[in-house]
Amino acid sequence: MTIFNLFSKRQNDASKSGKADVYQYTDIPANLRVQVKQIAIDAIGFVGVHGDGMMRGKEENVWWAQIERVFLREKGLEGIGHDAFSGSRILSYMRDCSTADWLDLLELIALGIKIMGADDQAHQRQRWEVATTAEKAMEEINYRLRQAGVGYQIEDGQLIRVDSQFVHAEVVKPALALLSNQGFDGPRQEFLAAHQHYRAGEHRQAVAMAANALESTFKAIFDKKGWSYQKGSRISDLVKVARANGLWPDYLDASFDQLLATIQSGLPKIRDNDASHGQGATTRDVPGYIAAYALHLAASKIVFIAEAAK
Repeated sequence: MTIFNLFSKRQNDASKSGKADVYQYTDIPANLRVQVKQIAIDAIGFVGVHGDGMMRGKEENVWWAQIERVFLREKGLEGIGHDAFSGSRILSYMRDCSTADWLDLLELIALGIKIMGADDQAHQRQRWEVATTAEKAMEEINYRLRQAGVGYQIEDGQLIRVDSQFVHAEVVKPALALLSNQGFDGPRQEFLAAHQHYRAGEHRQAVAMAANALESTFKAIFDKKGWSYQKGSRISDLVKVARANGLWPDYLDASFDQLLATIQSGLPKIRDNDASHGQGATTRDVPGYIAAYALHLAASKIVFIAEAAK
């Protein structure tokens, strides 16, 4: 039997920092547990059937049975319940199990969904009345995780932390910690709102709010230091004010201008092109990866200028 490297074996808890967080990793809400159960049944199928009057006994859905076998072997457990079928035992167990066990089972379910969606499983899909495709099931699971603010996603059948542990621990959380200081209430609310839009799949709004958070951070720093600026200043104007007042060292060589150019053009350019202006007669969708990039870019720039202001 193949040994599976379960998620809990790979997980390394990132150290906690800051006073707020965009995603949380310790609690699985009850409604999310129910939603994943419903998606799993749609994508893997019913758990089994009892025999009729001519044939006693029962028939298991083979992929639910395989998920249970792997979980029990890797966890060193004798069993996880007394229901008639493997699938029903798994789904009952997932209602109240620990977060670590739930995440491990979610990853195994994702693998089961992927296998059930393969071309050679057409008979099994028909037999167990699979009601959706593997792709749609994965998309919905990831959406439900984001919607619940749980910081994990399924990628290629494997569970990962949202935005990677490094980006979240080293960029997003420090940005939130810095924005938790007095005088940064406005940019902090905008930064959190950007992530709320992202979790809801509202990518255009996420990009716009990320850019707003960066601009508001500049203005909050200027207010603290008593530097004058026009209230309607664009990001290019704000960068000029920051540089004129020595927010960052002026002894750095010309290569530093590349970083300034990124601050000046990167995030606002995304916002200008994809979020803040009218979209015309044709609807323009902002891809999720663009929204994620905007959030990361805003967070890294907020950390940079807030640290420089100290």
